[in-house]
Amino acid sequence: MTPGSQKENDKDRVWLDSDRLYYLDRGNQEEVNLSRLRYAYVQLLAGEPYLFLFDHQQHYILARSKGFSKIYPKLSGQFGFDDALFFRTINQKQDCKAKIWFLHQDRNYKILSGDFDDDHSGFEIYSEPKLFISWDITYADIEKLGIGQQYASEYGTIYFKIHYPVRIGNLWLKELEIYYDDVPLHIPIQEYFTTIYDESNTDRSYKDLRDLWLNGEDYDAEDYGYEREDQCYLSFDFGSQISSSICYTYEDENNYDDGGTSLHFYNQRDYPYLLENAEYDQLIEVTELVKLKNKWDINADYRKNAAVKNIPPNVQQRLGKSSGIWLDKKNNKIGFAGRKTSLIYDIELINFFEIENVLPAKGPGYAILRVNLIGGNYHYIFEANTYELDPYATTLENWSHKKVVIPEAYYNC
Repeated sequence: MTPGSQKENDKDRVWLDSDRLYYLDRGNQEEVNLSRLRYAYVQLLAGEPYLFLFDHQQHYILARSKGFSKIYPKLSGQFGFDDALFFRTINQKQDCKAKIWFLHQDRNYKILSGDFDDDHSGFEIYSEPKLFISWDITYADIEKLGIGQQYASEYGTIYFKIHYPVRIGNLWLKELEIYYDDVPLHIPIQEYFTTIYDESNTDRSYKDLRDLWLNGEDYDAEDYGYEREDQCYLSFDFGSQISSSICYTYEDENNYDDGGTSLHFYNQRDYPYLLENAEYDQLIEVTELVKLKNKWDINADYRKNAAVKNIPPNVQQRLGKSSGIWLDKKNNKIGFAGRKTSLIYDIELINFFEIENVLPAKGPGYAILRVNLIGGNYHYIFEANTYELDPYATTLENWSHKKVVIPEAYYNC
């Protein structure tokens, strides 16, 4: 069978426009950015032939789609697909898949000689002059160094890319990036990432880092993660609440092998000073306060939500051991106190509140109070039993002059 040897499906269509490939998937138009293409497979699924393309998103393009017989030769000519393997695979009787092309990546890491023992402290930037950066640096401060810049992915996610090679212990990396999407800029950076490749574009990169951080010693994979036929994942503790992980995925029925090892570094340190709110503690003026029926807690993480602070002493004294809500008209704020921490918001930044009630079914029943902020972000405040939060809706509306939405309860199926 060739791409055009069987009747094409008028319901599905595929076409090219510059460096974009468009196709219809269940009536929805999808787009492949060919300039970002990483690998291509041919795959039989339930007897149907597909061209699978990955441009940082997965695309299954039916080979019987209208126009496929014309665009496939163009793609093959542009990228050098393995046509013999493509045609051999789509003529198989059983479901299967085969890699017909991948973007070869140059080696982008090195294992350095010497005895570096500073990986728990920070990392070195190979700028001119070199710069050693603590793991405690914040998102805001790293931008001020002029060593990189933010960028948005094609799908709108924000990242920060360091423009210089980086040394972390004995590991030299050509590039390193930071997740920068919707993060409080005043906190220390929580995670760094990159994908590393050996020149063979195989799991050699994974094994190199594994041997580096295990010092080539015998090991039990279960002590660090797992090593299976479909995927290997190990994590390593550098000390001082700094760790790393490596992950390599092999080709199998459900996975695709791109030849790279996913590498992450994590900052798991506590920064209690971020909970301090000395300025507001001095300015606070409690206009209204209500003690809640139960001792509900604030489960928000101060590393992800800048509104999480210690409970102001003035509020703590009046609440005792109870949870509560307070209004501060003077400073135009509303606060929610849990067991140890609170959430404090400028009222002008709030769009509306929502109380979601879930009825028990296959899963348990519960209720959640959520604040929806202007701009689209939202935060969970309290979780309680079904309907337990409803009595506080009127108080919230009267104090904040913001609507409290209570949708119809639904079952936890």
